[in-house]
Amino acid sequence: MRIGDVMDRDLTAIAPDSPVSEAIEVLSRHRLTGVPVVDEEGHVLGFISEKDIIKAALPGYFEYLQDSSFIPDFDQFQTRLRRISREPVQRFMVKKVATFKEEDSDFSVAMTLIQQNIKRAPVLREGILVGVANRADLLERLMADGK
Repeated sequence: MRIGDVMDRDLTAIAPDSPVSEAIEVLSRHRLTGVPVVDEEGHVLGFISEKDIIKAALPGYFEYLQDSSFIPDFDQFQTRLRRISREPVQRFMVKKVATFKEEDSDFSVAMTLIQQNIKRAPVLREGILVGVANRADLLERLMADGK
């Protein structure tokens, strides 16, 4: 099946000059792990995720967060998060974004997301955002096809 048939058609996205605080609000309000960063025409310029924001707030510390024995000082994290909250998302977004076309197979998209450890990725039509491929939804879809 094509990814265009199963993609999430919610086009929640953010502008590159939007502050990090707005990105956090969008992620929280929509219960998302990341959103595309798009220009006025809907061209994908990047992707900002909760992981990118944490990395921005704790530069150099992120690798330590993988180890449960390292617990950063909460006040320090909060202070740094507030400091970057007015910065534009384009400063912290991932610029090399995995994207897909509507014609791509759901299986190949799922495999790419898993292999690249990506939870969500934009789906484009003629370079314009038309949806988002979501790893969890694709895995659920693949399981349903096997029944």
